[in-house]
Amino acid sequence: MSLHRLLRFVLACLVVAWLSNTAHADDVVIFGDNAYAPVSYLDGGKPAGIFPVIFNRLSRDTGDRYEFVLLPWKRALRESLRGSGGITNFSWTQERDKSYDFSEPIYFDDIQLVVLKGKEFAFAEVKDLKGKIAGGAAGASYGEEVDRAIADGIFSVDRDDNQGFRMRKLLAGRIDVAIIGNGTAGFELLLDLDPELKAMRSKFIVLPHPLTRDPLYLAFAKSMHMKPKLERFNQALSAFKRTAEYQKMINGEVK
Repeated sequence: MSLHRLLRFVLACLVVAWLSNTAHADDVVIFGDNAYAPVSYLDGGKPAGIFPVIFNRLSRDTGDRYEFVLLPWKRALRESLRGSGGITNFSWTQERDKSYDFSEPIYFDDIQLVVLKGKEFAFAEVKDLKGKIAGGAAGASYGEEVDRAIADGIFSVDRDDNQGFRMRKLLAGRIDVAIIGNGTAGFELLLDLDPELKAMRSKFIVLPHPLTRDPLYLAFAKSMHMKPKLERFNQALSAFKRTAEYQKMINGEVK
């Protein structure tokens, strides 16, 4: 084959690959929590956080364009189950697996327990919460072991749509412990975003052992038939997680 014909052949292959990629490119609505810093939150009314940044980066490899819609968690769940879009910041459970198709894990979330200073207690496993009232997110799962302990009445959960409100319930003595996501860094960022709570920082203690380490996923209601998009997403995510850039995003170094 002559050099000229070889170049034409290579160019044709590149055009076919480009057309194949753009042929499946879609705008994909993704619902998430509007107050779950640093994973997802609203900053000046616009989506911000680790997940919007990661998804924006992955769109270059999947060909899909991800439009984040951040809402109070219970509403985000309702919209996703209705098939209005996908959902992220999302935990896997056997029950949810009946209704949703899941991606590979995107991020591992350390779920922390926060108490008032002077109200500390030894915590190593779920049974150590026996008889306590915890503040948690409306509609949230904290993994099957924790969810089962709640269902069995080992401890109870007073649910809300906002971690800041949860901390205020803790200050008011309405709950014994606040369940706060994203590890110690997430707790500190929560305070940084709320000057009133930040002024109360000395009143709070983060217990040393997390409640659980919860993998978070992207999921679509099975009624949406989105498995091809999830396959593209998984391939891009798997490759991206092996890069230093992914770790920087997880650490919040890339905005």
